[in-house]
Amino acid sequence: MTREKLTISWDDLQSDKVNSKLQQLEAISAAKEHYEKASEPVPGSNIQSRTSIWYNTVFYMAVFGALGGLLGWGFGEIMHFRPNSRMEARELIEAHRAILSLAADGNLTASEQRSLKQLERAGRDNAYFSIYLDKGLSDDQREAKVQSFSQRDDWKDFLANVLFFGVSGMMIAVCLGVAEPVVDRNVSGAIINGSVAAVLGLAGGVAVSLFVDRLQRFIAGGVSDASMVRQMIANVITWGVLGMFLTAAPGVLMRNRKKLLIGMAGGLIGGLIGGLLFDPVAKYADNAHLSRLIAIVAIGVIAGLGTGLIENAVKNGWFKVTQGLIAGKQFVLYRNPTFIGSSPLCHIYLFKDPVVGRRHAAVHIIPGGFELEDLPLGGKTLVNGRPITRTRLRNGDRVQIGSTAFTFQEKPKAE
Repeated sequence: MTREKLTISWDDLQSDKVNSKLQQLEAISAAKEHYEKASEPVPGSNIQSRTSIWYNTVFYMAVFGALGGLLGWGFGEIMHFRPNSRMEARELIEAHRAILSLAADGNLTASEQRSLKQLERAGRDNAYFSIYLDKGLSDDQREAKVQSFSQRDDWKDFLANVLFFGVSGMMIAVCLGVAEPVVDRNVSGAIINGSVAAVLGLAGGVAVSLFVDRLQRFIAGGVSDASMVRQMIANVITWGVLGMFLTAAPGVLMRNRKKLLIGMAGGLIGGLIGGLLFDPVAKYADNAHLSRLIAIVAIGVIAGLGTGLIENAVKNGWFKVTQGLIAGKQFVLYRNPTFIGSSPLCHIYLFKDPVVGRRHAAVHIIPGGFELEDLPLGGKTLVNGRPITRTRLRNGDRVQIGSTAFTFQEKPKAE
């Protein structure tokens, strides 16, 4: 069977039908190539492509809050090693009077006399107890001396409170402030955040120390059976106020009202709950050191948790890293613009990637959404596999910068 040759003339090749078919084939080929490029990872982008819990905001904020609480408790305990002369004198005087009351007729037994002498030796360095024992003083003289020593000790107590609340607040604030830059491996960012957090935490602690004694005397005084409840209220207010200073540093540095309010709300919640735990733990554990440990660590942990949870609840747009050295990390887009690059000064810091420029790209917050702009440094910025100059971001868009891939996510807008 002979086959006939198929002949095509020049006019047939130039016909509109053939040209239309060729254009369709080219479009199909281009679409296929684009899809394959979008699906194909950039070399090196498979580094740590699995999500790590370490990069979960709620988790690492809670961990750093716990660390801050432990450090705050440790330094705070140093402040409590100073003996309280007035409390010690009260106990000595009560014991002395109890022994004297046993001898109704004024005659003490040899055993009771020995007990009195032991008490007097034990309290010989206590100024208040010495005044009590001095029979040569009139009541007015005794009162004047007690007032003089009380004023001196009031000043010492004030300084101890300043150090205790100031150092405890500073430790928690520093740990919470450096949490994000440490996770991002941004040393300079950690130094800047930590410095600002230290100042804010210390300022909060000093502010609290100025009113804590008056507040506790005002609230906790009164009916004896209500003192426990009133003392709890005083501690809740005290630590709640301090808590508002603990997580404010990132918002202050970013000059972003929303971030500042999120941090203060998280710190307030942590302080309120920590203060609420303080007295019940002290009562049932019968250990002041343990109560302070649990309360201060609770403040750090809950402040960190609260900040992370509130941030997740109120965020509008964010990047989640799906591939790269920090896979699993989330970046909430607060700043306008938000810079992305290899410089530690960038808000999204991409380190150890030669393809990434110092300021590689910027995210702009615009009415109703977000736009991504490629900056003239480093390699190309890809959105869904295509290089861009500036484009509107849509929920689910895949952004590739060097070896790091992000998924852009946006909160659905209310209808």
